Amino acid sequence: MARKKGGRPPKEEVDKLNRSINLKLTKDDYTTIQKRAEKFSLSPTQYARIMTLKGVIKSRFTVEELDLMRKIAGVSNNVNQIARGLNSDLRHYQMDALKIIICIKKMMYDSKEH
Repeated sequence: MARKKGGRPPKEEVDKLNRSINLKLTKDDYTTIQKRAEKFSLSPTQYARIMTLKGVIKSRFTVEELDLMRKIAGVSNNVNQIARGLNSDLRHYQMDALKIIICIKKMMYDSKEH
């Protein structure tokens, strides 16, 4: 009787990073690469690999664009809060107006009976 193997299925074959190039840098050069890598949320090694292979790194958004999006989201949130407040106040006034209309109709109905 054949026994079933248990456990996790084997992983797909992936290109592993198993080759290296040694690169010597001055302290200033390393600091420059480190700062540039931080802008893209990459490690210096990842940054160097991408720059070596592609020559350019495309950021989805610049730091300024991300800051602007955060500010717009804040303003949008404020506008939504204002709109929500206005809507709730309008409902309150609508209920008051409805009560007044009902009272006026009752008074008109009562006056027709007399």
